[in-house]
Amino acid sequence: MSRIKRPVNARGVALEVLLRTEQGGAWADRALTAEASKANLDRRDRAFAAQLAAGTIKAQRVLDAMVLALGKRDPDDLDAETRSIVRLGAYQLVMLDRVPPHAAVSTSVDLANARRGKGGGGLVNALLRRVSEGGREWLDALPDETITDAALRRSYPDWIAETWEQAFGGEVARALMDAGNETPEVAFRISTLREGAEDRIYADFDRLDVTLGMDEHAPDARVVEGAVDLVSLESFQNGDLVPMSRSAQRIAPFLAPEPGMRVLDACAAPGGKSGHIAALLGGGEGLTCVERDESRARQLVETLHRQGVDGHRVMPIDIFSLPAEEQGFDRILVDAPCSGFGTIGSRPDLRWRRTPEDVARLAAMQRGMVDFLVPRLAPGGVLVFAVCTLGTIESDSADGYAVDEVLTLRPDEGAGEGFVATRLAATS
Repeated sequence: MSRIKRPVNARGVALEVLLRTEQGGAWADRALTAEASKANLDRRDRAFAAQLAAGTIKAQRVLDAMVLALGKRDPDDLDAETRSIVRLGAYQLVMLDRVPPHAAVSTSVDLANARRGKGGGGLVNALLRRVSEGGREWLDALPDETITDAALRRSYPDWIAETWEQAFGGEVARALMDAGNETPEVAFRISTLREGAEDRIYADFDRLDVTLGMDEHAPDARVVEGAVDLVSLESFQNGDLVPMSRSAQRIAPFLAPEPGMRVLDACAAPGGKSGHIAALLGGGEGLTCVERDESRARQLVETLHRQGVDGHRVMPIDIFSLPAEEQGFDRILVDAPCSGFGTIGSRPDLRWRRTPEDVARLAAMQRGMVDFLVPRLAPGGVLVFAVCTLGTIESDSADGYAVDEVLTLRPDEGAGEGFVATRLAATS
């Protein structure tokens, strides 16, 4: 029996991402990078595949409810391939104006036949016909009165919507959910330690005919106004640019390192903020980076070297194993592992992976880090505790310490991504 040939195009790549995410536990962004490279998609098709995969994953709750209501079939009862193909087709039918309905249905049937064999698309065709006939009207008619109504309409778990409502109120909770469903912006930081980096970057983007925007609050930030895979650019390969959200670029200046200071970056990988701290120090001298995973620590060394950072130290240890003599730091950044709800727009599967138990566990670990590291400050030293999440108890992990300032950045207010950074008052 001959092996079925799977389509190598944007929709085929998106389907592989959906399957790897649901069945294999892969993170969607990493799966997309791998599958798009394997398929050798051009820039336009890669952007379409990314839109399809991310949009379908984000919308899967409301799409499944729609298929159940209109097609009278519970997607949970379908095999994984058929379920993912139906979701992918339904997303195109009800949430993408650029795809004609007949194309959304026929290409989904083609995917099913290619994956399941001839005739495998019959059920897909029947379900998507129902969605095509009434899906948009069904979606528009969904109520939005309670926060659980809002969660279904925007395709979020109820508990995340309820957490945001408790923290910010219903209006902001809805705005945060809406922001998380938007296509995430692509931004980067210019590596100012590399002479001529900005000129080389602009030459790269001029060749692509892509415009770059700026941010008054992050002077080294640039926002890509178009679809570009940053890691494929020469400017990334040679370290001139560092993929990094605009809000993430607000954290190192909030720490306010200055040349001559000793600075500890306690959770340093992947290295965006470490490189930014080094730039503010005028180089890597005085910077100590801790990363417990040896593989990520090696990648961190390469990343910082590529950005032109020299004279720093990378310690491949758990932060709680930091030797006693490592103290007297003028600045400490605790950019702690967190639930990540501020980045929910760029990490489509995050909303389905996190649990309330994760939040409680992470908050306890973060508090432990703060308590462990505050005594490592020099007199007059400052610690900044930062999390890329919003509205959870993680923001309270520095409670009990004297606070100088809290920086809250929200995607619904135009910050790009969400962060809460707490700067503790200088030690005496």
